[in-house]
Amino acid sequence: MGDAAAKDWVLPASIPFATLKGCDLEECVYWLLDAMGAKDLEWRTGGAGGGAADGGRDLEATFYAPGADGEMESQRWWIECKGRAGTVEPDEVKAAVNNTLATGNLDYVVIATNTQFSNPTRDWIKQWQSSHPRPKVKLWDHHQLERFLSKHPDVVLRLFSEALSPDGQFHALQEKFWNRLEFVQPGVLEKLWATRSDLALTELGLFAVIANEFANGSIVKRPWGGAIDREALLNVLHFGLVNTSFLVMRSVKAGVDQHQMIRTLAYVILVAATYSEPEPLARFILESLCRGRPDEYPEDVKNYLIRPIVGQLLSEMQNVCSADCARFGSHERMGLSSGTDELKDYWVRLDAEGVPEDEDNRVLLLIRTSGPCDAGFGNERSCPLFDIQPDVGNLAEILQLVQQVAKVRSLQAAEKRKDEIAKQKKPI
Repeated sequence: MGDAAAKDWVLPASIPFATLKGCDLEECVYWLLDAMGAKDLEWRTGGAGGGAADGGRDLEATFYAPGADGEMESQRWWIECKGRAGTVEPDEVKAAVNNTLATGNLDYVVIATNTQFSNPTRDWIKQWQSSHPRPKVKLWDHHQLERFLSKHPDVVLRLFSEALSPDGQFHALQEKFWNRLEFVQPGVLEKLWATRSDLALTELGLFAVIANEFANGSIVKRPWGGAIDREALLNVLHFGLVNTSFLVMRSVKAGVDQHQMIRTLAYVILVAATYSEPEPLARFILESLCRGRPDEYPEDVKNYLIRPIVGQLLSEMQNVCSADCARFGSHERMGLSSGTDELKDYWVRLDAEGVPEDEDNRVLLLIRTSGPCDAGFGNERSCPLFDIQPDVGNLAEILQLVQQVAKVRSLQAAEKRKDEIAKQKKPI
């Protein structure tokens, strides 16, 4: 994505540069450096306001860049932040630059401001640099910070979410998720859902949005899987499965509940199963999960990868299908947790609109081995959903069961919702 397109994501007039002073400016520059790839970032300010001792710099960072021989070399940076109402005083810049002379291993010094530097100040820097080739001095003014923020909308989302266009918020959410495994607040998801028809959606971004919905507790109010076309959904599933190991490992490292990643993958498979033939979909899942080389993966490795995801989906089908089945009674819930969509509104996740929140905590158990099956499996003495085990060899069969349950039960649920709405509208 070019700089011009990226700039459209950010609304500069909405960034409060005039009030971006003190710790607020330091925080902005801190996250910009982090987004640029800085390592060993240290925010040195010892307290609130401008009076805290900072040892001649507000921030310290290390960057790594390839040298002439291709080897990575470290670069030590010092950053001073000067929040002002007007032009930064020349003496402040001179003092900050001259203070660096006592440090022999410094490569760059940055003076950052929310306003601007005068031309005499810039001329002085050029003259000083001609006799002091090291450290290199950079002046980041209002316009430079704006350009940096335009390239890093995830920083804008963190600090000034109102300064991002809907496309900018979507891109920033994608970057936060895939680069840091961080999640946004529900308000951002609400805005994206409201403008979804106008967004430049990407498969990686859609997977990130769905994962964010699960991290925030619900997929019912904003069922993204039912609102995008089939080709896009399969691409979302592919990217998610290819990155399964990465997502799980990053979850552990970041202290994030990896179950949210499993639930996200199970949800996308559920939506795909409603319109895909089981056998081709099973091959597609294994191809993606094994990065195009399923024949090279031992059976136990494939099972290790597939069981958590398919087991989650199968558990959800067991719970939600048995919830109002005449053959079932109360029991401990397995795949679903209490929350807005977990039983009553489960099938809304296949819609394109969503419903308001409504909690339902029912749990069930098979207690009758005769009588009609609400999902149309016949009068078996047991439930096929409970008989089968999540396994690579059973994947196509599981997808067939999921497809049948989803088609029959989602239609039943839709009819039930229509009847409930009709009753609410009926005059007393």
